[in-house]
Amino acid sequence: MAKPGCQETCGNLTIPYPFGIGQGCFYSEGFDVSCENNRVFMHNSSSQMEIYNISLAGGQTRVSTFIASKCFYSNSNNTDGWVSSNTADFFKISTKANKLTAVGCNTLAFLGGYNEHSVGAGCFSMCADKQSVDHSGQCSGMGCCQTSIAPNLSSSNISFDDRFDNSEVRGFNPCSYAFVAEQDWFRFEASYLEDNKFTEKFNNGVPTVLDWVAGHENCDEAGNDMSSSAWKEDAKVDNSL
Repeated sequence: MAKPGCQETCGNLTIPYPFGIGQGCFYSEGFDVSCENNRVFMHNSSSQMEIYNISLAGGQTRVSTFIASKCFYSNSNNTDGWVSSNTADFFKISTKANKLTAVGCNTLAFLGGYNEHSVGAGCFSMCADKQSVDHSGQCSGMGCCQTSIAPNLSSSNISFDDRFDNSEVRGFNPCSYAFVAEQDWFRFEASYLEDNKFTEKFNNGVPTVLDWVAGHENCDEAGNDMSSSAWKEDAKVDNSL
């Protein structure tokens, strides 16, 4: 439930404390959200990080994040994009709930990040022609690959290895994509390799799960800053920090 006197819902989503809409309604910077056209955003819509779900019991929030892409076209109008993400102090990209996924042929994607150390992960997808693409819906490494990510990432960036491109497969796969998304959410389709099919379907981004903690104090101390009617006992406050 929200703090007394604060907006409790936006569209179909309940906004529980420590999150809040408006000054004095959230625990700390990072938990401030906005309600715009019945959609909830971290901070405001300029962040382009829409919130789909907030779990107090699990200490998680499900948000939209960007997709990195690179394309190779015969007219030399090529693109090589990457995306970066910096979450607030109280949020980490969940290593258990997400996977790094890459879609494309002859594609090597990297996720670099920081969790007190510089860490990284990568996966490689290879298919020489349409016939070698996996049609099972799984990310087996033939048209799509997946891998686990490092724990406790507060910042990350997704990029592609320049030694691999779509020049040899541009006839059926001009573009490759990479993203961090909720585990088991994505099911690969061979048609995603065709020009624009992937971006047309996922133009609003992909769902990513963030772990959160309400500060560095223990639960008793956090309780001093919150109305008892606005705080759930199952909210995640990590006493080990």
